[in-house]
Amino acid sequence: MVPNITITIGRNFGSKGREIGEKLAKELGFRFYDKNLILMAAQESGMSVEWFDNADEKLINRFLDPYALTDSIFGDTNDRVFIAQRDVIRRVSTNENCVIVGRMADYVLKDNPNCIRVFIYAPLEVRVNTIRYKYNLTVAQAKKLIKHMDKIRKSHYHYFSDFKWDSKDTKDIMIDSNLLGVDGTVALLKKLVELRIKEIKS
Repeated sequence: MVPNITITIGRNFGSKGREIGEKLAKELGFRFYDKNLILMAAQESGMSVEWFDNADEKLINRFLDPYALTDSIFGDTNDRVFIAQRDVIRRVSTNENCVIVGRMADYVLKDNPNCIRVFIYAPLEVRVNTIRYKYNLTVAQAKKLIKHMDKIRKSHYHYFSDFKWDSKDTKDIMIDSNLLGVDGTVALLKKLVELRIKEIKS
C-alpha cells in the first residue's frame, strides 16, 4: 500500500504558485489546502477565524493603505496560529493525499519521507506584470508590493524555523513558472509525483 503523498508549495509573490498548486491537486485527484486550512485550524483551536482568515490579503491591504497601522505581524497570537496550523497540516498529510500551498508546510513536514517540497519562482518583471494587473497597480507599486510580501514571507518563515524560505537546500525541486507556464509546470510536477509514487511502490 502506497502511503499518503503530500506536495508542499512555497512561492515567490506573483509567481502563480497558488494557481499551480490548485491545478496540480485537481490533476492528481488530491485534496487542495491553502486558506481553507486556516479555517480548519481556527475551528479546531477555538480561536477567532479573524486571526487566521485572509492573511495575505490583510498584509497587502496594510501595505496599500498609507494610514494603516504598522504593528508587528509576529508575537504570541501568531505563535498560537502557527501551532494550530501545524497540527492541522500534520493530520491532513497523514490521512490523505494532498497539496498544501504556503503555511510553512514544507518545514512542518520536514521529517515526512513522503512529502515533496516544491518552490515556485519567476523573473521579477513577470511577477510585476502579474501583480500590477491583479491589483490594478502601477509598475512601481507592484515592485514595491512584491518586495514587501516576499520580505514578510521570508521573515515569518525565519521567525518560526531554522530553514531558509527560498533555499534549494530545503526543497526537492525549484521551478521557474515562466519557463513552461502554469499548465506546463503542473504537467511537470504531476509527472514528478507519479515517478515518486512508482519509486515508493518499488
